Amino acid sequence: MKKKKDLRVLRTNKMIMTAFIGLLRNKTFDKITISEIADEAMINRATFYAHFQDKQDLYEKLIEYFLKDIAKLLDEEKVIEGENVNIREIEIVLAKFFQFIKEKPEVAQVVIDSTNEDFLLNKLMNNFKERYTTVFNKLEVRENDIIVPTEFVAYYISGIFISTLKWWIKNPNAMKPVDLSHLVIKLISNGHLTVLGVNINREE
Repeated sequence: MKKKKDLRVLRTNKMIMTAFIGLLRNKTFDKITISEIADEAMINRATFYAHFQDKQDLYEKLIEYFLKDIAKLLDEEKVIEGENVNIREIEIVLAKFFQFIKEKPEVAQVVIDSTNEDFLLNKLMNNFKERYTTVFNKLEVRENDIIVPTEFVAYYISGIFISTLKWWIKNPNAMKPVDLSHLVIKLISNGHLTVLGVNINREE
């Protein structure tokens, strides 16, 4: 009985999220109402509130799912080797991520909505810090013999990443995922990471 109930809950959650994403294609987050989400999902408002506290809670749950999918694509061991950043491995991971977004346009709708951009940036930044803080601490990124705070590096790279992602979502046919990944990594490795004093391993 519990299993059937769990399946119903999951199914309703999916219906609500799908309805919300569909509405984001034509409206910004702040313009969407709970009633519209409920109508689109073909449920009543009480059912919505049985699954989510409010519209913000729904958005945050979507971002959490999004970040979990990103985490599956990352492989810290390949990205870092000793004190070197393996650029080729990062490029492969980034290409996989861009392909993931291309295959999931519903995720793109959530990403490009600017109403909650600060929330998305903070979540992405915290996810980045949690996964790579030990890496950056080990690398000891420096500027004029001063250790650069990991938080700054995380914010900086997350900002570049989100801006690039938004551009690509709005221009999906401009470049292939693998080509965009190569360009982004080329720009970052030849500029940002080098300036920050990160050792770059460019071997194939």
